[in-house]
Amino acid sequence: MVRLWPMAKISVVVPAHNEEATLSATLEALRRQDLKKFELIVVDSASTDATAEVAKAYGALVIRVDEPGSARARQAGFEAASGHIVASTEADSIPPPDWLGRLVGPFRNPQVVGTYGGLSLIGDGLAFKMAERFFIHWQRLNHALKRPIFCGANFAVRKRTFLEVGGFMWRNTLPHEGEDIRLAVKLLKMGKVVFMPDLLVATSTRSFAGPGTLRYLIRHARNYFQTYWLRYGNV
Repeated sequence: MVRLWPMAKISVVVPAHNEEATLSATLEALRRQDLKKFELIVVDSASTDATAEVAKAYGALVIRVDEPGSARARQAGFEAASGHIVASTEADSIPPPDWLGRLVGPFRNPQVVGTYGGLSLIGDGLAFKMAERFFIHWQRLNHALKRPIFCGANFAVRKRTFLEVGGFMWRNTLPHEGEDIRLAVKLLKMGKVVFMPDLLVATSTRSFAGPGTLRYLIRHARNYFQTYWLRYGNV
């Protein structure tokens, strides 16, 4: 069993928009965590299906946000969290049993303000494996350059520091996307950010399926370059 330092409280936030088909698997994986004591928050992001009912069945605290958007949902969940450390995952992801314990472990060091890992893509085929390995190496390179790439499915932050930097706010507004890496760049100014390249969360590849794949990749590439190279240090 994972043991935390005295008085540490952990929250896990899962934003979900119409995720009744996938949310159960995510919450089941969280139920199987080695670290058993944590607050579970599911943010129902303007869902029109049974997302909230699924979350309640697993004992989650459900917060309703009527305007969709991952940044808005994540911000609401993080603000509502009562934990000293707040972890994030996605409603189409499957964290391994040791995920939460390992993710929050480095916070024993008071200088650590954020931690993150990588992604393991759910799917067969060489293309998925190549994309997975490329992304891990890309994260390694960028971490060495002091440009950490947070993924919504696999990061954690010290709640006090999150509030001090304004959470996911960017230029006085909530971004439409890329809020995770924009938070990362703000955390760098506040303390130490720890990268664990071997801590992987299995994540759906549905964003890579169909004709929207190219648009998805272009959007994320644009967010990366805008955040870390065009506006770095000016938040």
